[in-house]
Amino acid sequence: MTLTRTGFFAEIAKTDRLTPEYAEDLLVRIAHHSSAIEGNSLTVPDAITLLVDERIPTDGKTMRELYEVANHREALARVITHALSDDRLTGTLIGQVQADLLDHIRDDRGQWKATQNAILGARTETADPSEVPWLMEQWAENAQWQAENLDGSDALSAIASAHAEFERIHPFADGNGRTGRMLIMWQTLKAFGLPIVIEVDQRENYIKALNDDDRAALTDLLADRLIYEQERSTQFGMSV
Repeated sequence: MTLTRTGFFAEIAKTDRLTPEYAEDLLVRIAHHSSAIEGNSLTVPDAITLLVDERIPTDGKTMRELYEVANHREALARVITHALSDDRLTGTLIGQVQADLLDHIRDDRGQWKATQNAILGARTETADPSEVPWLMEQWAENAQWQAENLDGSDALSAIASAHAEFERIHPFADGNGRTGRMLIMWQTLKAFGLPIVIEVDQRENYIKALNDDDRAALTDLLADRLIYEQERSTQFGMSV
């Protein structure tokens, strides 16, 4: 992680869209909830200490857990600035987001998986490593088209299906869940001007929808999250 808190605000300011207060609130929430969905034990106060106060929580957290949360600062800045620009989504950008999230955690960060992997507890088989590069370029092209051509409920349904497909491909050796949820933020920023955060207390329904390939349930979850984000953003000086 190389981006400081000051640097994060500077990147967000380039978009002229999100208030600093909202961007930092968003950072704390996505860093905590997305990591906690994967089993990270840092609390919201721990995330605030790490990301806002720029201090290390003092209760013996592991280095991996600290980096899993802290790395969201750079990843989120990249996703927001890209989504609110005219740049097109590519497999390269997706790899960069995963590399941000896995900084100081894996040596193969930013690289497509080299060996077959599996989704813990799921029946679905993931894509063969040899298929991943072209599958992800196709995924990015589809997501870009959807962002340019769909809105409202059609956009939410497409985002839910795209997330399910991303999880089925499972393109990286590690960090697929966190990367996929960052890409949901890219998609909703493009479609609705706001990102969304799936919270850890929704983990059971979220994982069940993915494991059952229940895209309608996943769409409903995203719709609920969007309504929440629309309401929350106004508390931080955002116009919806």
